[in-house]
Amino acid sequence: MARWPKALMRAVLSPPAVSRATALSLSERLSATTHLVSSLEYLTTERDRKHGGLNNWDVNREALSTWPPALRKVLDLAARPRVTRAVHIARVGAAAALLAPSPRAVRVAANAVLSGTSLALYPLNHYGTDGSDQVSFLVQSVATVARAGERNPQIVDACLWFVALQSTLSYAVSGWGKMSSSTWRSGRALPGVMRTLTYGDRTAWELARRHPRAAHALCAGVLALECAFPVVFLAKGRAAPLMVGSAAAFHIANARFMGLGRFLWSFGSMHPAVLYAAGPRERTGAQGRMERRDDALPALALGLLAVALGALQVEKSRQSHKVLRGRGDEQEFTAASGNRLSYRRTGPDSAATNEGTQPVVILESGLIASAEHWEWIVQGLSEHFPVVTYHRAGYGRSTYTGPEDGTYSLDTAVDDLVDLVRHTAGDRPVVVAGHSLGGYLALKAADRLPDHILGVGLIDSSHPAELQRSSRQAQGAKMFSGSLASVAISLKFGMGALLSNPRWVDRLPEEVRSLLTAHYRDSRMWVAGRREWRAVQEEFAAFDGKLPDPGVPLLVMTAGHTASQDPVQAELHAELAEAAPHAVHHIIDGADHDSVLTDQDTAKSVVKLVSDFVANLGEDAARTEKKGDSHDIRTS
Repeated sequence: MARWPKALMRAVLSPPAVSRATALSLSERLSATTHLVSSLEYLTTERDRKHGGLNNWDVNREALSTWPPALRKVLDLAARPRVTRAVHIARVGAAAALLAPSPRAVRVAANAVLSGTSLALYPLNHYGTDGSDQVSFLVQSVATVARAGERNPQIVDACLWFVALQSTLSYAVSGWGKMSSSTWRSGRALPGVMRTLTYGDRTAWELARRHPRAAHALCAGVLALECAFPVVFLAKGRAAPLMVGSAAAFHIANARFMGLGRFLWSFGSMHPAVLYAAGPRERTGAQGRMERRDDALPALALGLLAVALGALQVEKSRQSHKVLRGRGDEQEFTAASGNRLSYRRTGPDSAATNEGTQPVVILESGLIASAEHWEWIVQGLSEHFPVVTYHRAGYGRSTYTGPEDGTYSLDTAVDDLVDLVRHTAGDRPVVVAGHSLGGYLALKAADRLPDHILGVGLIDSSHPAELQRSSRQAQGAKMFSGSLASVAISLKFGMGALLSNPRWVDRLPEEVRSLLTAHYRDSRMWVAGRREWRAVQEEFAAFDGKLPDPGVPLLVMTAGHTASQDPVQAELHAELAEAAPHAVHHIIDGADHDSVLTDQDTAKSVVKLVSDFVANLGEDAARTEKKGDSHDIRTS
């Protein structure tokens, strides 16, 4: 009996001995099963393509309005019910040919039919497709090339290596992506998924709820499997059978409890290639002959990866230098916290000094935002007032000198803002306008400088109760927390060049777009944002219902989309107005949370509102004894 454990370990940890022919045959057949099941499903569920269905072509074709007319005509033809039905019947036949012991020429043609029709049908079935469809297309396309070049072992090996590397990358990226989620790390993911309507299973959910430790262990096991999947290539692939077997068991469980049946066949179709690529380079092949695997593709891939990583690091350095260079007219000072803050003055000549009586307008940015976000606003306001923009500690050229032990609080940012007000304005009156989180910071600063700040402008501002009372904000916060960590880490490794620009960048003046892009791809901005976000969550969770008392008039501006899509947030903005001695509350039609600053026309509305507010502050200040004197004005 004592020999059984050792024998089992030897069997489990023995290098895989899958031959080239076996790996290719198993991969194309398992992938063909995916296509077979997929087409049979479509043939039996035609109602989703009829009028009112999820994939009705008369509706879905409008999403492809920018595609070339000739291509759209081809798709219109393929979308005809008889044509679509004939294509799926042909796919069933091609899949059956691959499952049967067919000759090479037939297998080449069948693989080509399945991969080609997958590409043609994908736009027609845009809704309802998933990862299994993409994987089966990839495997079948590679199998087409491998079968066509089957007489050249190097071509087949390159194809099998490609599939094996793609499989490894899929698992590893999925695992490390989950690792950044506290839901997965805490074990809450399993009961959460099992409770959903789309992927849930009542039995599994009840088991996970009754046995939280087991659910946590399962989540940890999935993370370990996916994150560690690249170990299949170590020690001549000794861990490959165990890892591949565990992955297969994972997909079987998903098929049973989540209804993801096609995932079992599609991702399973990559496993033979993994076992082939991970095993010894020399092995016994067909008819007992020794075959030697060609490893040129992974060597080439590693070389290209090294070049790409080097290029990314060069680009990271270039973008970082651009951020630190700034716009060339910034000034710096050291706050009492020790943080070194970079700021910029614009406007009338008197803005360069602390003398004069005209109010200085100081703009406070939101979370993960640079001073250049305000460019349209700055250009408009600086025609009438001295304007100061700056980067909070850790953003842009500003440096954060505090600890990274989780003790950072928003009070540090408020202290820095108070110091900035005193440094840049001296004895002059000040109006602070803040966007998003910047609005909340401006409120807190006004509470500390009641004799210095004349008024506060809140532009689609954060409210300390929003995560408690707004389900939309709470849900968005969960998603934001998960993505924030992964983005910050990836940018540290130089992946910023792969980060696509948000649409609002192109809406801002051309002269700041390049710098904005550099800021957005700079890891320091995201590290600073992550530090601030933790502080936001902590402070908002502890909110006791008492808002900061600015003691000065407020200008509250709510983006129209915010008001319509999240009525609770609009109510919270109204509460901010009611908490002030005098306030006006404007809803800016057509604006969303970003475009309220970044869209030129919307920014003009904001500039006018702020300019009128500052001009009327003397009149409003005489009414500061009456709280709640607020009203809504809708503007475009």
